[in-house]
Amino acid sequence: MGADWRVWPEQIYRLGWAKLFDLPAGAPLRLHVDIGFGQGEFLTELARRNPDTAFVGVEISFKRVLKLARRLARSEVRNIRLVGVDAGWVVREAFEDDSVSVCWINFPDPWPRRRHQPRRLIEPRFVHDLARKLTAGGSLRVATDHSGYAEAVESVLTGERLLENASAPAPYRCERPDTIRTTYQRVWNAHGRSCRFFHYRRVKPRVVRRPG
Repeated sequence: MGADWRVWPEQIYRLGWAKLFDLPAGAPLRLHVDIGFGQGEFLTELARRNPDTAFVGVEISFKRVLKLARRLARSEVRNIRLVGVDAGWVVREAFEDDSVSVCWINFPDPWPRRRHQPRRLIEPRFVHDLARKLTAGGSLRVATDHSGYAEAVESVLTGERLLENASAPAPYRCERPDTIRTTYQRVWNAHGRSCRFFHYRRVKPRVVRRPG
């Protein structure tokens, strides 16, 4: 029982995010996106701490989307919408350019075997599409516990001309300033595995001043 905060592609196309979040006309829309929200505890806690922000949770697993939707229906959280669609489609089709303030990608599957690596989420085309959706100065935050994947993530992010490293001169941080930990992070930390947190920002457009 309770509200169902899942949304579907046709609703996104027809209504747009402002209406899907029941915002009054002219109200500012601050979109934060969590791609691959897993158990949903990170997304839910972020939404609780930031009630004036619109959070979109993206997860390909139908069971995970349904499970979190049921938990949200019993909670007081009202600023989350869930999309159970492939992340590539969501990034390409569900958001306008320059519309997303922050995007979180926590512990995506590293697909460690070489023959499976083409399935990795963080690849140049996806990151370029995602960077275009970020507002000027908007943030992309990626976390991984896999050293090999961290190297690949660093290579892809540094190669994207629309992004700059907010952690420079360090390539990443080993701790994140927020205190919210995902289930995966707690497990990895309990086993002594280190995590790497990447923080990149959308490059602000340069203002070209004409002489005279």
